[in-house]
Amino acid sequence: MPLPVLKVPSKREAERYATGLGFAQLALAAFELARPGALAKSVGLRENHTFLKGFGAREMATGAGLFGWRRGRGRSMWIWARVAGDAMDLWTLAPALTRANPKRNAAIAAVAIVGAVTIIDILCARALDER
Repeated sequence: MPLPVLKVPSKREAERYATGLGFAQLALAAFELARPGALAKSVGLRENHTFLKGFGAREMATGAGLFGWRRGRGRSMWIWARVAGDAMDLWTLAPALTRANPKRNAAIAAVAIVGAVTIIDILCARALDER
């Protein structure tokens, strides 16, 4: 079975996606800032979860940055910042993937979601980059 081909969206499509990503990011930021412990426990992370408030601040900053730039290179920069944040999120979720974690399935789902969003972010950033 051949693998699907991922198409880089047009700049116009990428602009629309970036707006949607910005709204989703601000919602996640609010949750990370308000309930970091609940978020950490939902995937089985038992370590000190106060770092998630820092992640929430990062999400808030990049989400706001997406709305601050309407078109051009600036918006692409904020999407690439999201990609860096996605890498941090994946790194943070990695310890929750152990077989000893009773919430491993939730952690696997979270990694799959972050991975899919990372792909969308990369495709949008490439579309918005000036060529």
